[in-house]
Amino acid sequence: MFLSLAHGSIRVKDIIESKKFYGEVLGLQHARDDENERFKFAFYKIGDTEIELLESKMEDYEERTAGPVDHIAFFVDDIEKEICRLKGLNVIFTMDTVKEVMAYKVMFIQGPNGERIELMERVK
Repeated sequence: MFLSLAHGSIRVKDIIESKKFYGEVLGLQHARDDENERFKFAFYKIGDTEIELLESKMEDYEERTAGPVDHIAFFVDDIEKEICRLKGLNVIFTMDTVKEVMAYKVMFIQGPNGERIELMERVK
């Protein structure tokens, strides 16, 4: 039986730049760093789940440009406030305006590795 999602993994080109984005820009809680002979890892807590940043140490490592995972999504309490904050930090937005989809207000941004990140606020 599946209990919950353990983590989502994002392949990054520069773990230091990515840690700044996920920690300082998005404000996620840094959980830990690790590395082995092949990879450097950084983990960020969000609720009961973690986001894993993964940088390869291998020069001949084949990059995945697009895989089956389209994006990751984060719930926010006030999407307009978050948009203003992120614009002030020069985050790249991939939509012009907030869209209402089902019972949510949504906006997409781009991470430092080209990853698509969705911000979602429940419509009250």
